[in-house]
Amino acid sequence: MFRSNDGGGWDDYGAGRVTIDHLEGSTSEKEIVLAVIDAENKETMLLHLITPDDIYRRRQGTFISWFDPETGLSISLSFLDAAACSDVWDTICQVQRKLRPDGW
Repeated sequence: MFRSNDGGGWDDYGAGRVTIDHLEGSTSEKEIVLAVIDAENKETMLLHLITPDDIYRRRQGTFISWFDPETGLSISLSFLDAAACSDVWDTICQVQRKLRPDGW
């Protein structure tokens, strides 16, 4: 996982596992988060509420990137293989369709 820094570059936050699920403790079925869990210490590296807005981009087959307006940072997830990236990308797109006014 990478985050943009003030110098215009990217900081490497390490490797993790991506999950997409309902926000724990939420009573709204529309609060779905993308989480990145650290591969070594199992701590949460990222918790991002998926939005229906068109902010996500898939790049070069193994990257998913977006600008997070809440934090003011760009986030980029790098995957070891294109199939894993496709799975996460497809899930984000499914969630976005459900979050749109006509999606439920």
